[in-house]
Amino acid sequence: MFIEYQRNILADKARNQAFFQALQKVIQSGKTTVADVGSGTGLLGFLASQLGAKAVYMYEYSPIIKLSQKLAKQNQIQRCHFIPDHSSKVSKPVPVDVIVSETLGNYAYEENIIETIEDAKRFLKPGGIVIPQAVTQYVAPVINPRFYQELCSWDDIGFKLDFSQAKVITMNNLYVRTFAEADLYNGKTGAQRWDAVDFTARTKSQRKGSGQWNLNKNVTIYGFAVWWECELIKGIKLSTSPMSNQTHWEQLYFPVLEPIEAKQGDALRVTLDSDTRYQIGVNLKWQITLQRDSKTLVEQSLDMRKGDVR
Repeated sequence: MFIEYQRNILADKARNQAFFQALQKVIQSGKTTVADVGSGTGLLGFLASQLGAKAVYMYEYSPIIKLSQKLAKQNQIQRCHFIPDHSSKVSKPVPVDVIVSETLGNYAYEENIIETIEDAKRFLKPGGIVIPQAVTQYVAPVINPRFYQELCSWDDIGFKLDFSQAKVITMNNLYVRTFAEADLYNGKTGAQRWDAVDFTARTKSQRKGSGQWNLNKNVTIYGFAVWWECELIKGIKLSTSPMSNQTHWEQLYFPVLEPIEAKQGDALRVTLDSDTRYQIGVNLKWQITLQRDSKTLVEQSLDMRKGDVR
């Protein structure tokens, strides 16, 4: 249920406090105007109002904006203007000093945050401020077999039936999971940055990056964990890292088609392609290679489009 999703978000005190502190840094009481893009139940816009924003424009295309209006009245929130439309559909937005958009997902870009913020920059007055300002994504090999084995129940259907084709579809999908440091190759030192977005600059929703490891021990690779770090404003960050304090967001598990048996000295590489344009929604591809003495031993290509049963 959508309301349960909203309840879960607003129960995340670390998230709420970080956005409050970011807004607190940029709002001048009685002067600053704010656009809350994808305002949901209205929390961020309400906080901006409480901090003294001169006006707050709340953009939300879903029916929950009606609840947001009721909540504003119930809490005597002033100077909020509700626009029941997707921000990208608004042809003549009121210029503002600050845009804030919490359209982050377990996969950082899954709610089209890049497209949304890039479009919403036209709302800004010269010198205006964007919150958040940057997202960095990380990837690490998974060495705990349980994440892969959970997806292998197709192997045990029984009755002399072969469901291997269904298993392939399963592996070409992403899964929200919670990892511990011990689940990852070399723990907290094994992660690599594969992508970084600067929302203050012009950026695109088609992303590509990679991680590469010269393995320092024999290990079996069961997939990859991906997470993000978001800088709301300088000095204020949120992170979904397994090594950080827990939030309502979790990490993502990118499976392998088959476990990869690697030896010390091997070169492991994963390349990730991400497309979150509005017309696409979300599509991710990941390619995995393992080389030994410059010879390619393993090549696997996975694609979310192959994980869709149609």
